[in-house]
Amino acid sequence: MRYLIAAAAASLVFATPAMAEDFAGPYIGAGVTLDNVQGSGALEGFGASGIGATAFAGYDLPLGTNAFVGAEGNLDVNSADAAGVQADWGWGVGARLGYKLNDSTALYVRGGYARNRVSAGGVHAWGDGVRYGLGLQTALTSKVSLRAEVSQFNYEQDVINNQASLSLSYGF
Repeated sequence: MRYLIAAAAASLVFATPAMAEDFAGPYIGAGVTLDNVQGSGALEGFGASGIGATAFAGYDLPLGTNAFVGAEGNLDVNSADAAGVQADWGWGVGARLGYKLNDSTALYVRGGYARNRVSAGGVHAWGDGVRYGLGLQTALTSKVSLRAEVSQFNYEQDVINNQASLSLSYGF
C-alpha cells in the first residue's frame, strides 16, 4: 500500500499536462517583471532595480511539426528608480522563433525594437533600443500557458535593462 501511495504521489509531482500547445494563432498575455537597469560607457556605475508589469499580444505561425515563428507587441510598466531617475514605461515590437520540446512546452528566442521613457524631476526622455531574449512556455490548460523569460534591452545612451518576467498567456 505504501508503494502505491508513493507511486501516485510521484505521478502527481512529475506529470506533464495532457493538453497540447499548438503555438499557432493569436494570443494575449500579462505578467510581472523584475527589471535591473544598468549604465555602461559614460554611465558606468549607474544602477536601479524594480518590479514592473508587462502586457503583450501576438500571433504565432507553425513551421512544420515542432517549430514556430511569431510577431509580438508589448507594453511594459517599470518602477526602477535611482537618484531621482525613474524608468517609467515602454513598448516594443518584435519576433520570436521557437521549438516545441514536447506536446505542451517550447523554448524560444526573441528579438526586436524597444522604446522606453525615463523621467527625472518632471522631465521625460525617450530612448530607443534593441531587445533580445530567451524564454520557455508551457501549457497549463488548452488555452492558458505559463511563460518564463529573460530579456536584455540595449538602449541608446549606454543604458541596459536586464529583465526577467513570469507571465500567463491566453491563446484564441
